[in-house]
Amino acid sequence: MGNAYRPVSDRARALFGEDVFAADLTATEESDQIAGGHLEIVPRAYRVLSDNYSAGKQDTVVDLALRVEQEAALVQGGHIERADRPTTNKKG
Repeated sequence: MGNAYRPVSDRARALFGEDVFAADLTATEESDQIAGGHLEIVPRAYRVLSDNYSAGKQDTVVDLALRVEQEAALVQGGHIERADRPTTNKKG
């Protein structure tokens, strides 16, 4: 389950190009790239499955920019799933 990233530093643009790209980074790799100011996560659509999740109401689709560890925990916990339909609420 990779994320989509936007290169934001000269170094990142030299390594990954100018455009948004998908990659399967480990949690450590992702954290290092974000903390170093090289990459940012591109928000994606998630369907809210739980009535106990503050990012959106159950059965809505929200845009979230989640780190790989956060996404894995929320998906495994049954709170969200990746969605393909248009979003109704924008969150970051």
